[in-house]
Amino acid sequence: MPYRTIAYATVLVCLVPRIANAGQDASLEIRAAEEQLAAALIAKDAAAFERRLAPEFVLRGAPDVERATWIANALNLCWGTEALISDFRLIEQRDDMAVAGLVLTTNRDPETCERATVRSLLTDLWQRRNGVWQLVLRHSGPAGSLGAQFTRAAAPPPRWEGSSELSLVDTGGNSDTQTLGLAGGLTWRPGVWTTDARVSFVRSTTASIATARSLVTTVRQARQITTRVDAFGRFELLVNEFAGIDDRVSMDAGLGWRLLEGGPHTLRADVGLGWSRERRLTGASLAFSLVNAGAVYQWRIANAAAIADTVLVTASLEEGEDWRLGNSLTFTTAITRGLSVKLGHELRFANRPVPGFERTDTVFSAGVVVRF
Repeated sequence: MPYRTIAYATVLVCLVPRIANAGQDASLEIRAAEEQLAAALIAKDAAAFERRLAPEFVLRGAPDVERATWIANALNLCWGTEALISDFRLIEQRDDMAVAGLVLTTNRDPETCERATVRSLLTDLWQRRNGVWQLVLRHSGPAGSLGAQFTRAAAPPPRWEGSSELSLVDTGGNSDTQTLGLAGGLTWRPGVWTTDARVSFVRSTTASIATARSLVTTVRQARQITTRVDAFGRFELLVNEFAGIDDRVSMDAGLGWRLLEGGPHTLRADVGLGWSRERRLTGASLAFSLVNAGAVYQWRIANAAAIADTVLVTASLEEGEDWRLGNSLTFTTAITRGLSVKLGHELRFANRPVPGFERTDTVFSAGVVVRF
């Protein structure tokens, strides 16, 4: 082999690792710079934007977004608590110029501040100046669709969710009094399982003497079968002295269906078979097998306001005329992200009531709800 060829080969063998290492170093540096910008978006760190954005920075669009406007949007819009980078790659790098591509995912809709999964497909042009990589130009498109800067998707529900409520209650029917009500709920979603626990308590007093009380405790355990169908088991303890019920224990199991979801209107229905035992303040106690049919409807009429209606029909399988209906209609409007005002109307009907008590009870309430 000619000596000149051997020399060229030797030089090439020595240079290739250096070129590869230089590209690898640039990739790591650009990735670190992208992560710093993403962290600054969540932290509202203006100093980081000033350091990483070149003076002539522009976000390409129709129209283009200049540097000052981009920084103002980054500081003032909602982006959530997470900014995750995925699918990062260094597309090209020559000397002090580099082009990178990535997907940036945040967990709030920047315009409405509602929980959402927002994914942006970014193409960034970086330039190294005085040893610091600065972003010169950015193009942002939707990750998975066309026609917008980013895509929105409904956020997965949180693993834990809870609420507590204090309300003023005006009752009619078997009782005609005003009193205070307490309520609370807790939801746990470990994977395909969902546990819902709810409790509400009403205590009526006249001349500082307790005259009646009502307690409802419900626990519903469900396992997802498909995206729209789940199997559930439910337990309920009811104490309702207003309607003459000392206590009632009910258990049922069945299937639930999500009939509407993903928009302003949601609708869920379920059917279950079970058993109930009811001890009454007057008359004989009851024990019977039952069938339950219920539905939950919600209409989100605005970002901060919603109307919900819950209905449950319980029928005895042993006595056809022994059936009950419960309906709860609520209107909720948010004051802050965790504080809401709630108006509610509840109707309870028993076709065969406790002897000496009326068939229908109504409860109107106005309260404050704290969500956590």
